[in-house]
Amino acid sequence: MKNSKPLVSVIIPTFNRANLLIPAIQSVLNQTIEDFELIVVDDASTDDTQQKVAGIDDSRLRYILQEKNLGECGTRNTGLGAAQGQYIAFLDSDDEWLPNKLEKQLGVFRSAPDEVGVVYSWLQVINDQGKVVRMRKPNIHGDVKDYLIYKNLIGTPSTVMIKQECIEPGLQFDTNLRCCGDWDMWLQISKNYRFEVIPEPLTLYRDHDEDARGSTNHAMVTEGHLVFLDKHHQGIKEFYRQPSTLDNKHKSLYLFEIGRRLMCHGHEIDRVDAINIGKRYLYLAALANIFNLYLWINYFVACCGSVFYTSSIQVENRFRSRLGVIRRKVTFSYSLQ
Repeated sequence: MKNSKPLVSVIIPTFNRANLLIPAIQSVLNQTIEDFELIVVDDASTDDTQQKVAGIDDSRLRYILQEKNLGECGTRNTGLGAAQGQYIAFLDSDDEWLPNKLEKQLGVFRSAPDEVGVVYSWLQVINDQGKVVRMRKPNIHGDVKDYLIYKNLIGTPSTVMIKQECIEPGLQFDTNLRCCGDWDMWLQISKNYRFEVIPEPLTLYRDHDEDARGSTNHAMVTEGHLVFLDKHHQGIKEFYRQPSTLDNKHKSLYLFEIGRRLMCHGHEIDRVDAINIGKRYLYLAALANIFNLYLWINYFVACCGSVFYTSSIQVENRFRSRLGVIRRKVTFSYSLQ
């Protein structure tokens, strides 16, 4: 007798993305495996999301409308509560999958040891026209908690498939996090399970500006990082000195990235607390790699204030961009010779 429960539960949280949502749904329905349920959780959208989803005739599709807007983490939790599959995969409503994404991840799970709880993949970044502009190739696997304490190297939830058993009683996406909720979830899972990565792009990540998007909204980035750091980085000055699978050079780069992000995003919304914490992380980054002059320069520039620091970062980014253009032109000219 066939098991009535699906093998995979796919969760798509969405809010006011009717036009982007339909291609995302279609990329799931076009998967090379058929044994899945697709749960679309609508976070109280005010556009025509409900009508567009209703126009899709597929028995595997389930639509849940939340009467109240709960945010990204709350919406994912609704999906988790409804999921019945042995495995759970997440897809953001502005992203898409390649047709064999679920099949390849299930193949890794079947051959992997029991302690593997998460399988993720590389991704291609596309623009609004659907053109691939770059590729992200994260490659951490095995015991990854030492990495995840410093940086969300997994990236977007759209690449991830997890075992249902990873969601222990009480484990949910933290609704106090306006961003970094997925980072927090992977870190919690990594304490008990190992991770595997498929070294090929199986997800298309759409790079676009949107006020409600956590990666581009200054307030969401700032507040999310402050809550995450308060939750996981207590005593970080002593913690980063402890032996781990990461060397101090890599730790310094991750600490530096946190510091720069808080300085720049905090400046945009005039959050003095974020600016001060960002400056502290830039200092810790320099201490972790004491002979790196670039890190010390960043710290001392930050001491001159967030206005001066963010202006210097803008100048640096313009310089790097122009240098990249020149480098590509030189490479092209040599290729013609």
